Amino acid sequence: RRPTVSDDATFEYDPDIDPVKTYERKVTPDIEFYDRVIATRTGGTRELVYEATNDKHCGDAFAVKAGQVIRMEQRPSLHNGRTQIIDVMFVTPNLEQWGDHLNTGALEGLNPRPYSGVWTQSGYLQKIATMVEDNFPYDLLPDDDVSHIFFAAHCNADWITMVHGIEGNVNSCHENFIHGFNQIPAIQAIADPEERRRVVQRFSDRNDINIFQGQRFDQDERGITRCILFPSPRVPDGTAVEFYAEKDLYTVISNCPFADQALPFLEADPNPVYISVWDTGIEPYTDNHLGQPGENFWADTVYDRIAGKKGTATEA
Repeated sequence: RRPTVSDDATFEYDPDIDPVKTYERKVTPDIEFYDRVIATRTGGTRELVYEATNDKHCGDAFAVKAGQVIRMEQRPSLHNGRTQIIDVMFVTPNLEQWGDHLNTGALEGLNPRPYSGVWTQSGYLQKIATMVEDNFPYDLLPDDDVSHIFFAAHCNADWITMVHGIEGNVNSCHENFIHGFNQIPAIQAIADPEERRRVVQRFSDRNDINIFQGQRFDQDERGITRCILFPSPRVPDGTAVEFYAEKDLYTVISNCPFADQALPFLEADPNPVYISVWDTGIEPYTDNHLGQPGENFWADTVYDRIAGKKGTATEA
């Protein structure tokens, strides 16, 4: 029997019922605060901490203290004239918190923009970083609904070897992330090499933020929503994205082997991306943007509630 719906039921969209809209309202950023952070760049009052490059076919981890900004900048004219795609993750120095795709996607959406936050995993749910600059020339993208920055997966050795064979795998983003996470002191300090490898693999398996990669979400001929990737247009030197660190963190970056994705993979020639870290002199105004109950909330409340429920497990 087909289910029936009562006459008083309604199927009209109601943002007050939509869970995602109710979550979104809770994370409205303090625009005035972040405008002060942005003004340290436009007013030239911030101080350079260090500069580095994220070179082709490798990954690295860049230390950023709370109150500092990390800038990821394109300089195509110094190389082959092409834009370089990068993949980015955030993690705290003690490895306890990381930028979480699940929470950030639900709270902020899949295409970050200035003032968008990056949130850590459940059990903490704290903001780890906030975007404060994106001067990408969106008018160079093919459509209004195409972005260059989004939360998604990253290429790995399995995918690239599947398509191009062993000889075609010249460090996928996954391998670059393995390289980058191995630079973090807390991971280097793991004495057991097998345990260190497991930890690095676990972090490298997480979704990341793709930057300087043209894309949109669209449906294929079967009605399945997929991420459609576009070649990145050549951008002017100085095109950059910046994130403000809400807490001490490492920004782990992979230089994507697809380069700007304008050429077949085996012909791609990645460029360096230029990294700089700046001290704004402005400390984060809170480490608990949502007023969460605290780190023991899960142990003291959630798991106690789970423990009080009965359930059965069925073997496969």
